[in-house]
Parts: sequence; structure tokens; C-alpha cells
Amino acid sequence: MADQEVLKSVQALLAGQIVAFPTDTVFGVLVRIEDQAACESVYKLKHRSMRKPLQVLVADLQAALALCMPGPEQSALEQLAGVFWPGPLTLVVPARGIPAWISGDGTVGLRVPGHTELRALLKAVGGHLAASSLNISGLPPLETAEEAQRRFPLIQRFHPGKPLAHTPSTVYDLVHRLALRTGEIEATDIEARL
Repeated sequence: MADQEVLKSVQALLAGQIVAFPTDTVFGVLVRIEDQAACESVYKLKHRSMRKPLQVLVADLQAALALCMPGPEQSALEQLAGVFWPGPLTLVVPARGIPAWISGDGTVGLRVPGHTELRALLKAVGGHLAASSLNISGLPPLETAEEAQRRFPLIQRFHPGKPLAHTPSTVYDLVHRLALRTGEIEATDIEARL
């Protein structure tokens, strides 16, 4: 059953659709990084400024390393990934091959989710997807599929299930050594590992 649902979500993503997915943190929206029109649809759906980058979920550390520039941040990413991934930690690093419609400042926020089915989906589409929480920008993320379907009727694919938690990931900028958002993981826990 799970494999069939993953296949349906893969097909939707390859068709340029936005997929709503109950992740290990909150309900998220997923699109292919390479699909500019789908990425722009996420910004419109959320009423989000195009200046705010989208996060990138990756299947594993290898997929993450393919999207970041070598250097001290990469070493720090590998170190923290060994402790906190898969899990609710997004690490911002210098980007490699990331289109401007994902992030225009030369960095990218990467995360390996702690959700087996979502990682299977990521592997099936090439190892990475652009992602954002399912909400209007500035408002709390939605917690149920029913609420999400009511608020966002234009989303064509809602992957079944419930988020494993209701707290967004911690976002830590490895370039500036700065917590941009605190979730389940505290900045002090991250900094103690660097």
C-alpha cells in the first residue's frame, strides 16, 4: 500500500504537481527543484516572497553533498549529519547547482527527513525535492489533511498519513554559524558538536 502511494506521489511530481506530504515535522508541500513553474506555484500558494528560499529535502547525506560546495561548511554538515540526520535539522550551506528560483543568495537549506516513506519518495525522484511547510506564509503550519484540503483545494495530490510531529525543523546557517529558526533541536546542541 505504501509503495503504491509513493508511486502516485512520484507520478504527480513528475507531472509538475505540488504534493502535500505529512512529513516527520509538519505537513509540507513538495515539488521538483528542476520544475520552475511548480516552484513558483508554491510561492503563490503560500503567498510567500520569492526572496525567501525554499528548503531542499534530500534522501541521504550523499544527495546533500551533491548540492553543496566543498569547504568548511561541508565538513560541518557531514559532522552534524552524523548526529542529527535523519531528523528535524535543516542546515544552510553554500549551494552547488541550485536554481535561483529555489534560493537566490548562493546558499541552500538541506535536510534528510526522519520519515522512511518520504525518503523512499526522495530516492524515487532523484534524491531531492524542494519543500516548504503547508501554510500561508507567516501563519502556523496546518496539522490535519482535512484542514489542508479545505484551505488548499488547488493541491491535486495529498499523500495519505499524519505528520509525525507538529514542530518545524530547526534551521541552522553553517555559513554564519547562526540559528535561523529553533525547533526540536536547540542551537546549543548543534554548536556543541562543531
